[in-house]
Amino acid sequence: MSDAPTRLPMPPGWPVLALLGWGWLTDALAGAAVMAALLAGLGVAPVKWNVARRDFHRAADLSSVLFAVITVVQFQRYSVHGVYEILRVVPYAFFPLMLVQRASVAQAIPLSALVYGLRRHAQGDRPIDVTPHFVAACVLAACTTAREDLAYAAFAALVLGGVLVAARPRRYRAWQFALALLLAVALGAAAEVGMRGAQRALEAGMLYWFNQFPWSGGDPNRAFTAIGAIGRLKLSDQIRVRVTPAPGLTLPLFLQEASYDSFKYGTWTAADAPFAAIDKLPGANRWALGDDGETAAPTLEITFQHARELALLPLPRGARTVASDEIAELQRNRFGAIMAEAPPGALRYTADAPTSGSRAAAPRAADRAVPAAYAAVVARVNAEAGVTGDDAATDAARVNAFFHDNFTYTLVQRGSFGRRLPLAHFLEKTRRGHCEYFASAAVLMLRSAGIPARYAVGYVVENYSALERAYIARARHAHAWALAWVDGQWQVVDATPSVWFDLEEARASRWQRVGDLVAWLWYRFQRLGQADLSEAGDLLLWLVPPLALVLYLRLRRSPTAVPDERRREAAPPAPPPMPLDPLLAALAARGLEPAPGETIAAFLARAAPAAGGGESRVALVATYYRWRFDAAGTVDRGALEARVARYLSAL
Repeated sequence: MSDAPTRLPMPPGWPVLALLGWGWLTDALAGAAVMAALLAGLGVAPVKWNVARRDFHRAADLSSVLFAVITVVQFQRYSVHGVYEILRVVPYAFFPLMLVQRASVAQAIPLSALVYGLRRHAQGDRPIDVTPHFVAACVLAACTTAREDLAYAAFAALVLGGVLVAARPRRYRAWQFALALLLAVALGAAAEVGMRGAQRALEAGMLYWFNQFPWSGGDPNRAFTAIGAIGRLKLSDQIRVRVTPAPGLTLPLFLQEASYDSFKYGTWTAADAPFAAIDKLPGANRWALGDDGETAAPTLEITFQHARELALLPLPRGARTVASDEIAELQRNRFGAIMAEAPPGALRYTADAPTSGSRAAAPRAADRAVPAAYAAVVARVNAEAGVTGDDAATDAARVNAFFHDNFTYTLVQRGSFGRRLPLAHFLEKTRRGHCEYFASAAVLMLRSAGIPARYAVGYVVENYSALERAYIARARHAHAWALAWVDGQWQVVDATPSVWFDLEEARASRWQRVGDLVAWLWYRFQRLGQADLSEAGDLLLWLVPPLALVLYLRLRRSPTAVPDERRREAAPPAPPPMPLDPLLAALAARGLEPAPGETIAAFLARAAPAAGGGESRVALVATYYRWRFDAAGTVDRGALEARVARYLSAL
């Protein structure tokens, strides 16, 4: 590189301090410690390397790739809030550049490493010191800390204050610099308060407009059924739910997302069911959803693929607890639907799976209501099915048997579009339909017999995937069923003929296995960004120092390794003694030494004789000062030393 880089004065070890402070504030201390150790080790290493220009380019390209990967992973995990998470880990992406600069002889990188367009131009050789930029990146990344503001303020003040003190112009006095620094701090604090208020207002506005787009999610209290529509439904092979095998797991497993009580015009809604936040249990990322109930129940590990920050969790009916390190908040409505706030992607959580029904949300009047337009039709069908209302459990079994024996499952509804009462047409004419027809009809039949009932949606888990090593539910395994109030609990009444699962499996695409492999790879990538890898990551990080030492020992024998000239310059040879040093040493031997701040002339006037050996003390001191400060060199050093020797001979 052609010219020496312009360097910002900085206290030694400041990049290491900035790294450690960032790591402590963002809970990334293990990674920060490893990077700090590498920088510190290269700083005291006796050799440096003649790093070629192309190697600087490779280090810059590596930093760019790391930043791109971090951006994709963090946005995939945190959505609109990903910008903060990207900022939090920026030092990792910046580190290869800092490392290669610290290892180079030039102690700088060419500008072409940062600007791709200059890689073929001569001006790209201009050296740049990235140390200040790396320190600034660490300070900026640390602002994403979840610790108290005072901790970050102290860290930022220490780092920036040290840089400012090191760069202080020497033409100003210390008190002037301190006053200017205090004024700058006060103005900065006032600006920070204003910027924070502006940021909050802007963030609230951006999130509001972001939530207006179609991907922001719909109404969790409404389920639009496909009753009356023409076409094939839910034929997607996409894997939505994964359940890790566990002792006590009973198949098929019904994972319920939500239930609804009001039916009108083919749409089920949850009336008067706002969501309210649930408090975490003390000291754990765990939420209690109900009373203890059974003393023992299998605990299931579930992974749910969702695309929005707010999602209804598929849970075993009657689940009493949910635990996850990836959920920020849980909310629940009176029907027991659980809505989680979590980063989009593959959300992993655990829940217990009681074998009994759910006790949540006791029946209300709406759970017995039958629309007037359907009352006569449902009464006739109940008479045919033998549903009398005398015993809830018996009637639920009769409803199931009636549909299983007399109806056919199909995803195609021919000629039903446009009918005013498609459910009536299904019950009395076609007797063909999909799960939404069966579940809706079962709810109305039970209600007509005086049995409280609700419409529920979720997934049925039954298939095992050897590739996933888990039970899975695909998009086509989304299902609807009825819930009946039997013996004081909500029990599942799945009126859909059981062949529905096999029929839909038979319609699977011939490319399903290829799609499953791609889905599994994408799932593993998502989990790499979302899972808590801190413990394993810390262990792997501590392998870096010994590997770096092995690499250093090998590179030290490289032809590009040269002695670090800076180390030689750092310890210059001792200057020659001053001509008056022998006289001062002789006086010191007698216990006579200059007082703090006392000049040579004043000290000798106090401690030395007026003359000696034919030399006057006053003349000797005057000659010494002329020798020291006369740039023209009119006084010979040898002659001055001879006069001092004669003066000493008389002492």
